Amino acid sequence: MSQSHRSRVNDACNASVFALVIVLAALLYIFGAAMSGDTVALTQTVTGAEVFDTRNLP
Repeated sequence: MSQSHRSRVNDACNASVFALVIVLAALLYIFGAAMSGDTVALTQTVTGAEVFDTRNLP
């Protein structure tokens, strides 16, 4: 009986690690796009977002 319980715990841990990797990959993608200056493409994917371009201000 303990074998089946242990396998369920392992399955739950594997699923949570997989979900964590997916979330971290998404955050890394968003952060990388924001840091690379690709804000126009990133803004088009986020509904209601606005970009304030301050690179050419005196």
